[in-house]
Amino acid sequence: MPQKTPLLLEEIYKPIQNVLPRVEERILELLATPNELSGDVIRHFFQSKGKLLRPALVLFGASFGNSIPEQVILTAAALEIFHSATLIHDDIIDSAYLRRNLPTVNAKWNSQVAVLVGDYLHDKAIEAIFDTKNDRLIATFLKTAGIVCDGEILELKEKNNFNLKEETYFTIIERKTAALLSTCLESGAILSGLDVERILGLKKFGLYFGMAFQVMDDCLDFMGQENEFGKTLGADLQAGVLTLPLIRLIALLDEGGKAEIFSKVKSGLNRSELGDLIRLLQEYDALDYSITKAREFTERALLELTVFPDSPIRRSLEALLDYVVERNR
Repeated sequence: MPQKTPLLLEEIYKPIQNVLPRVEERILELLATPNELSGDVIRHFFQSKGKLLRPALVLFGASFGNSIPEQVILTAAALEIFHSATLIHDDIIDSAYLRRNLPTVNAKWNSQVAVLVGDYLHDKAIEAIFDTKNDRLIATFLKTAGIVCDGEILELKEKNNFNLKEETYFTIIERKTAALLSTCLESGAILSGLDVERILGLKKFGLYFGMAFQVMDDCLDFMGQENEFGKTLGADLQAGVLTLPLIRLIALLDEGGKAEIFSKVKSGLNRSELGDLIRLLQEYDALDYSITKAREFTERALLELTVFPDSPIRRSLEALLDYVVERNR
């Protein structure tokens, strides 16, 4: 893929910039509640809106059609709410204290509140999807929801497994991240009435894009700027989650090196030890190796767009592929 100057998300989102605020409004409408505690938590969580990547993908998928029906806005809101529920639950599992540069729900309140609010969001997302009254969309979402949960369970099972293979890692990220991003594009395409070939092309694009996105997210866990990344650096490792850079490093180390890292991780890495580990990842080119893998996924994603003629929407999706490997947050 030729090198391009990566765009900011705001520029990439230009073709849908007039519609995206309607999705944000719909999210708050769907989550409105007289329950004061739930309302406080929801306002806290959504005050920093993140990248709105999933709603944007729904809108991009729909924009290849002739119009954006109200069902698309509803679906985009529902899928962002579902994603938010998984984030709240993830933060409990990982004992995380920072999300989008704000205290996590479990840190600001407690795990009990976080579990219940996460469940509330999950249920509201399902309710909204059923309100579309589109049987194909409903079936697609329910299947994906199961896949995402299965991916989270597999990740939990493999925590602190220092013999984790790349193949299993890729299975985990396909299920827990890429599947939902794929469904976002597919959902928009279904609702706008695209033909089977184009729906499948967008579905596959979303899958490969999602794989690249998560690999880069895992790289940023070691090399990002904490204030820009919005999460605690090294948080995955502290939670016992092994990601591609570390899997690659462990594969290259001798038994003594592996044992030393395993011992440090089990006892809890301090900031100095995390710095030493990051230098080791750089010394063994484990981060570069992982970034190359992410680029390979973006190249596969780009091929899926050949079923579409040149258009502002197609160019935005191409720009997203550049953005995902160049981003710092």
